Amino acid sequence: MGIPEQAKVGIAWLAGIVLVAGLLLAGACTHFTPYYRDDLARSVPSAEGALVEHRLILIGDAGDPDHAGEPNLRLLAQQVQQMPERTTVVFLGDNVYERGMPTVDDDTIAEEAGEILAAPIIDISDDREEAERQIDAQIDAVRGSPARAIFLPGNHDWDPFEVGGWERIRALGDFIGGRWTPDTNVSLIPAGGCPGPDVVPLGRSAQLIALDTQWWLETGKDAKPSPLNNPTGCRYITEQQVRTALTTELETARDRGRWAIVVGHHPLDSKGPHGGFLDGRTHVFPFQVARHYVPPYIEWIPIPVIGSLVVFARGNFSPSNQDMSNDGNEHMRDALTHAMTQAARRHAAPLVYAAGHDHSLQVFESRQGPRYTLVSGLGSQSRASDVGSSGRTLFAHANPFHPGFMQIDFLVDGSVRLGVLEWSADDPQGREVFSMFLADPQPRPGPL
Repeated sequence: MGIPEQAKVGIAWLAGIVLVAGLLLAGACTHFTPYYRDDLARSVPSAEGALVEHRLILIGDAGDPDHAGEPNLRLLAQQVQQMPERTTVVFLGDNVYERGMPTVDDDTIAEEAGEILAAPIIDISDDREEAERQIDAQIDAVRGSPARAIFLPGNHDWDPFEVGGWERIRALGDFIGGRWTPDTNVSLIPAGGCPGPDVVPLGRSAQLIALDTQWWLETGKDAKPSPLNNPTGCRYITEQQVRTALTTELETARDRGRWAIVVGHHPLDSKGPHGGFLDGRTHVFPFQVARHYVPPYIEWIPIPVIGSLVVFARGNFSPSNQDMSNDGNEHMRDALTHAMTQAARRHAAPLVYAAGHDHSLQVFESRQGPRYTLVSGLGSQSRASDVGSSGRTLFAHANPFHPGFMQIDFLVDGSVRLGVLEWSADDPQGREVFSMFLADPQPRPGPL
């Protein structure tokens, strides 16, 4: 007996749906194993310690360290001890999950927030003691050594649930400042909710230019420093002032013969969730986008059509200004890129713009402004997120079993070397999974 015509149509439709789903899944698989661009070598020769004039370590989103000891922070401490007197560590924001550093008198605020946010399926930490533990675990990597640690503000440090965010940034700065001692050099930069740029010399070779990118994204009344409300004494307080100052600092670095490294929490380029990339499983299980906040029985509820709508919306018109498809985020990136492009036209392009935010390790060639953009946001093992790649991607990886960070060595011959280090249970001493020279020995940057 032949198959009825109606059944044939149904089978054809089902086959089409399976094919489309397969294509979606195949085209949106995360790089659980490292991605390397085909035309690029995976490694370059390493430099002996004596040849390193200064080392900059970039680690982001480390604010959820394991209570039993975060393996990535142990690896970080190991790297710091190699040359502590010539090492600067930059924590690229989201230093305290989920809601930043509560003030010492925040009990009432926390209770009020709890009434709004404490749905049975949501897990949002808001505990001063836990916040202090998270910061101390990161400070331990440099404690008692000549190395310096700089904490950048991230969106979670501002409290993304908008209950006293500016107050929490000030509380975080006060707490980190209170941990400073003559042999523990730690600070929050920029501090006080100020946008920056703030400048920190890196040895004799480079200049760190730090931004608080979340300042651009705070939109509530009196939610951040402004010309009419500047109690923390920010030097730059309007978008135009920040842009002009950034271009000026890049030109100053050029005139001093230093490589400029610009750092902020939010990336200029990313193929992670904030950049619109979501693994194919999200088409079926849309609660994957909130998996850090909901229990597994919620995370794995299948809602296929809604899932595809979630993926499309986040990649094209996200309502959250933490995502690159949002107009507010795009405005911030355009403003900062314009300032760096202006500097580039005057031969003062930053060598690197580095950020966290997406919980992965990504290296990009840049189309304009900085020569390279980096995402080093895999500081906490528990926070690994999906990551894809684009035509500008040189390296990409995100695996919860391989947290890691990036290391930039400024060498005495004027060259600059980037290394990506990852921890694993099989190799707790760490392994360099990618390296490249960001700049050759000559010519060095210098005056026009």
